[in-house]
Order: sequence, then structure tokens, then C-alpha cells
Amino acid sequence: MTKKQVAWTVTDESTPKACVVFHHHGLAARRLGAGELGEEFEYLECRRAPEFDHFAESGKVPTQALLDAGWWFECHHCGKRVPDEDFRPIEGLVIKGDVVYCNEKCKHGHDKEVSDRDLKFEEFKDKVKSMRPDLEFTEFQGGYPWITNVAKFTFPGAKYGGSVRDDKGDGNIKLFVAGGDMDAWNTYEESRKGKAL
Repeated sequence: MTKKQVAWTVTDESTPKACVVFHHHGLAARRLGAGELGEEFEYLECRRAPEFDHFAESGKVPTQALLDAGWWFECHHCGKRVPDEDFRPIEGLVIKGDVVYCNEKCKHGHDKEVSDRDLKFEEFKDKVKSMRPDLEFTEFQGGYPWITNVAKFTFPGAKYGGSVRDDKGDGNIKLFVAGGDMDAWNTYEESRKGKAL
């Protein structure tokens, strides 16, 4: 017979972090909370939260229920505390899954940031492929939430390969080759001289 899951609030008093987890035992709940918060077990406090027990089956307390219980969040776009320090109600609050936005303008701002970063990533991929069609690109990483766009590549004679990076998403592209591949890279680049790409 499995023991009944109950709600526990896990908090880190040194940072404004907290979460609700479900388990039948407080120490196990504290471990779960440490994992969710990304904090050390010994610095966390775990208390029963019977007001959230009825969410145990779903395994998650909805964001609106946490707000209704007096919890606060940071706007996912501007970082403003929601609700504010005086707990005044905020008109136009937008909740999307686990995240909270002050209003539609902040949600739109976040959505635009996501689409802009994703577009810059697609442009980065096209640019590096057209700059160096001779290289074999093996992996791309970028777009939201990353700022830095990275393309890993290999070339004839390479053991480790290299990468092409746009560190700030501003179009300034830098190429890096692993130190152990510098001789192979220099030989490869020398062989390319005079060849039409």
C-alpha cells in the first residue's frame, strides 16, 4: 500500500525561493524541494502545507492558487514583483503556465524577445553555412533562451573540431579551433588556398 502524498512548502530563507512538493515524508520532500530549487538540502526549511493537499494527485499547485494563497512571483519579462510589496491587486495580470507577467505588454515584450532571438539564431545558422560551406557543421545551439549562438564543426584531419560563435547575438562571428587540431587546421586552410568555393 502506498502512503498518501501530502503537500510541503520548501523554502530557502537566504534567497526568495520557495516551492510546493508532494511526498509522504518531510525529509524526502525537502530533498525534492532542493532539486526543484537548485539549492543545498541543509539550507532549506520544509513545512507541511495542508492547504495544498488537494493538488497532490496532479502533483502541482497552479500558479493562480499560489497567488491566491499570498505567494508572490517576479514578472517573467521585467522582473517586477507580482503582486508588489503592498500586495495591491494588479489589473491585467497574465499567467501562462508557471510564469506570471505584469500585463499583456510584458507578455508581448517577452514573446518578441523570444522570436527575435530565434530569428537571430536562424540567421546565424544561414550565415555560418554560407561563410564556410566547406566545413561539416555537426551541431547548432542558440535561440531563446541562449544569447550566444554556437555552431560546432569538423574538417578533414580534425580530431576535436571547432566552433563558430556569435557571443552576443549581434552578428559578430568568431571561429575557434581546438588546440590539438591547430596543425590539421593550418594544413586544411593551406589546401583551400586558390580553390573556388
